[in-house]
Amino acid sequence: MQKRNGNEKCSGKQLCHSATVEDMAGVLQIAFLALKLTAMQLRSLCSTLAALAMVLPSHGMSQKPIVTVRFHVESNERDSDTFAMPVNLLFQRRSTHVSRVPAFSEKQITAILPFEAGDGTWGCAFQLGVQGQIRLETLSNDSRGAAMVVFVGTKGGLHQVVDMIIDRPVTDGVITIPKGLTALEVTALRKQFKDLGAVRPEPAKKKEPAYRSPDRTRADFPAKLPQKPMPAIKSRKSGEPDLPRLAD
Repeated sequence: MQKRNGNEKCSGKQLCHSATVEDMAGVLQIAFLALKLTAMQLRSLCSTLAALAMVLPSHGMSQKPIVTVRFHVESNERDSDTFAMPVNLLFQRRSTHVSRVPAFSEKQITAILPFEAGDGTWGCAFQLGVQGQIRLETLSNDSRGAAMVVFVGTKGGLHQVVDMIIDRPVTDGVITIPKGLTALEVTALRKQFKDLGAVRPEPAKKKEPAYRSPDRTRADFPAKLPQKPMPAIKSRKSGEPDLPRLAD
């Protein structure tokens, strides 16, 4: 069999033979080159994604809130550890499980109203936004009789503040922690949220300009007004009553 040049074209009468090893050598080299370029591009893309993965978490950490407030509702004890976590209720003095995912958190809080409790700690009323108001109304109807546990997190760590019993539906979007907050936690809350109880100074009243006659300016008035001499006081005769007189 004669070797055929890869550049030769088959005529209509001739039979085209299958490609030889020499013919495929160039094609394989081109294919390997394409694969090599693709691998290099993938390696570059992976490096870019890895750099972004290192930058994005650090950016997210800079946006962390000053304080976190998480409201967890009591769940079924038969739930797995993935969905529930054990907790000891401080005020009800029993052990139970609460959902790992909070019903609502600091993301739904729009304003606060701190107040001093009778035991030396602080309480706080939280005003929730529209989304938090809907969640609070739903769980207060569906989870009647269950416990709600509140956790507050600061730079000092996570603090289990209080546990409360859900005994009635709440429709106004306000939930109150009666006690358990520390002074440092209240300070952090005031830095992050609008404080409805903060005393704000009243705006200074603008002084009204002195009345001026439209026909006369300051230059028309003399620096010192002439003083009119006071009339001499006549001595009254003895025995006359001390009354104002027209002659005076």
